[in-house]
Amino acid sequence: MRTATALLLALTSLLPPTALASSSSKDFTGLGQLRTLYIGADHDDLGCVTSSGQWTTDEAQCGFFSVEPLPNGQFQLFAPQASGGCGIDVATFRCGRGVKGATFGTFGNSGPIPGRQVLRYAQYGVLATNAPDSPPSPEDAPLDMHFYSGSEKGKWVWLGWKPLYNGDEA
Repeated sequence: MRTATALLLALTSLLPPTALASSSSKDFTGLGQLRTLYIGADHDDLGCVTSSGQWTTDEAQCGFFSVEPLPNGQFQLFAPQASGGCGIDVATFRCGRGVKGATFGTFGNSGPIPGRQVLRYAQYGVLATNAPDSPPSPEDAPLDMHFYSGSEKGKWVWLGWKPLYNGDEA
């Protein structure tokens, strides 16, 4: 998995500058990473999502995702490294082969993080873990994330987008 990520990033560096997404673009388009953004006022970046849909702070384990826009303004997420789509399995975010793909959207730029889009599934968006303390440390195994229910310890997060490549540009 680390080799695939390194290869993708190396190939991305070979693209002409016009093919790379603007660093200020936080819209869910093209190819990118899902970043875990703290729900607190500072919205600290607390790591990323692996290609299987788990929360990690080990940057080498960050997955990359592609967005397939739908005609209704929503989209589907795919995890090429895991050979499958992303969906919700009993309130848990999952990606990979065999995962039933879900339709996602955002709260727009005037949502919970002003000026930045965050992922939503219907009206749900805040994710948490069952771990006694999250986020995980870089040396810890990635954690499953599910929609916040009110009883979880640790930090809760929104999922934001970090663009790696925007397929709309030539």
